[in-house]
Order: sequence, then C-alpha cells, then structure tokens
Amino acid sequence: MDKIVHEGSLDIEYAKKRETMKSKELQKTFWERDNLNKRRKPSHPVIRAFAESKITEIEKNSDLLEVGASNGFFSFYLENICKLTATDYSRKMIELNPAKNKRVMDASNIGFEDNSFDIVFESNLLHHVVDIGRVILEMKRVSKKYLVFIEPNRNNPLMFLFGLLKKVERNSLKFSLRYMRHLATNEGLEIVSSITMGLVLPNKTPSWLLPILKKIDGKFQLWFYNIVIAEKLN
Repeated sequence: MDKIVHEGSLDIEYAKKRETMKSKELQKTFWERDNLNKRRKPSHPVIRAFAESKITEIEKNSDLLEVGASNGFFSFYLENICKLTATDYSRKMIELNPAKNKRVMDASNIGFEDNSFDIVFESNLLHHVVDIGRVILEMKRVSKKYLVFIEPNRNNPLMFLFGLLKKVERNSLKFSLRYMRHLATNEGLEIVSSITMGLVLPNKTPSWLLPILKKIDGKFQLWFYNIVIAEKLN
C-alpha cells in the first residue's frame, strides 16, 4: 500500500513539473515571437500616459527591482526616478528593454540576496506564472520594505474578453482587486493601498484618443488595471 501511494505521489509530482515546463515554454515562445518588434517604444506618448500615472507614489532615488520588466514600458520611466535593476525571463524582451542595468532572470528564482532592494515591482507578470505564491515570496525575500503589483482587472469587460480569447492571458481571469489583496496577505504582506485605475492600454489605445481618455482617466472599479502596494513586515 505504501509503495502504491509513493508511486502515485511521484506521478503527481512529475505531472506538475511537466505542466510547469510546458507553461514556461509557452510563455517564452509568446514573448520571443518576431512581431513583438513592432510594439510601441517606451517613449511613445501612449506608453507615457499608461506608465507615469501608475508610479506616482514610488519614492525617488529608491533601489528598485523590476521583475518581469519586458521591453521596458515601466523601466523607461522608473529609471528617471529610481536606481533601477530590470529583469525578465525572456532574453529578447531584456534586449529590447532600454534600462542600463538589466538581467535575464526567472522570477521564481531571483538571483539577489535577501533585502537587496527598497522596492520590488512587477506589472503584468503574476498572471503569466505557474506558481504565483513562489514568485511573491521571492519578491518579498529580496525586498527591504515594499512590493508593488500591477495586474489586469478581470472585472473590466474588455480585459475579461481578452483573457478568454488569448491562451497565454487565461490566468488573468482570476485577477480581481480582492484576489490580488488575498495573494499578498496570504504571503504575510500588509496592504498599504489597493486601487483600480487606468483607461490607457499601451499597445491598443489609438494616439488620437489619448487626449480624451486623459481627461476622464482616474480611479474606478471597472477600469483596466488593479494596483496593490504591500509592505513587508519581517
């Protein structure tokens, strides 16, 4: 009986590892595809409107680690106010990222010592990883004090539809503000603030529409992005 249980456990563990590897390969293939070269540059006015409004509370001159920095929509602006280190799992994305200090790195195994950064920041990363708790714990480990999480708001109809249609975005269907708060507190973090905001989509919003959206942009429970700022207590 013990042998059967043991073999069954090994089968489950093997299946989990295989699923994790498949998911990582799917994400890596998605983020290294050729047409990503056509993405807007971080300096584009739409990207500026998307990014700057979400980092107003970042303390200037902080040592900040950006995990899952991609091609630098936030990196470009964070570098103006922080001592930035940008990391991403995809070599292609890091090569496109304009940050001066950048590395290829797996968010589930961050290659820095404990308490290395004042702030650890992520945007649109957690809904792409298999083990969300592991990534948050790694972010917590290397942070001295604060963590910032920005993820799509599943309660927005367009975000919900996008999650349904795109396989690599499917996990975004979990990400309500309440779910994000739970993820943070479940890993021993204390919530400092949590809001839903943003009417600008970095790669989808037409430039001609930007002046109109900026007039009505702000905090609202059905807008595109959830932002949670959490504090590390120990």
